[in-house]
Amino acid sequence: LNAIKLIQYVFGYVTLPMGSLFDFRNGLSKGKDFFGTGIPFIRYTDVYNNRFLRENDITALVECTPAEVEKLKVHHGDVFFTRTSETAEDVGWSSVMLDDIGDCVFNGFTIKATPKTNYLLPEYCAFCFATQDFRQYVTSHCAFTTRASLTGKTIAEYQLAFPGIEKQQEIVNVLSKFHTLCNDLSAGLPAEIEARQKQYEYYRDKLLSFKEIQK
Repeated sequence: LNAIKLIQYVFGYVTLPMGSLFDFRNGLSKGKDFFGTGIPFIRYTDVYNNRFLRENDITALVECTPAEVEKLKVHHGDVFFTRTSETAEDVGWSSVMLDDIGDCVFNGFTIKATPKTNYLLPEYCAFCFATQDFRQYVTSHCAFTTRASLTGKTIAEYQLAFPGIEKQQEIVNVLSKFHTLCNDLSAGLPAEIEARQKQYEYYRDKLLSFKEIQK
């Protein structure tokens, strides 16, 4: 930890493979008869449609054994990635759980990345895994047979550059304002919202592309 902080102090950021920061696991696959009652269940669409996940976003239920809950339980700070789709562009979209949700599991078409360290803020992860750099990595490294697919091993090999916690919080504060503006449909006309979205994506990629900043 001290070495990482020293590198961040000297260079502004450190780069580590995702495998040193997260443990990866695929989710639960069950027949339709198990759904509708039980404990909260994170669906594929919950991950695909939300960069941030809150407890009230999870509306599906599934019946699980205690062993399945123990193996697949969701925790605050877990990052979820869509694992498979018909196109490469729909694979690898991420969502971060921001609540302590109790007993909750996730679907088999997503990958859960559980933090192994306290180096990364959950909110920071939500933004950095939506950058153009990460998206290009995913689309160029996913496998494709009848469907595009992504593995935890592939994500683990991605080299993630990140600053210290204080700088992460500063970046989160800036990007959260853009995110709110872009998703507040009552705050402007469609053309204005589209312009905000482009501005948000520009600043997101600039703030999270540390090698470019150092040039």
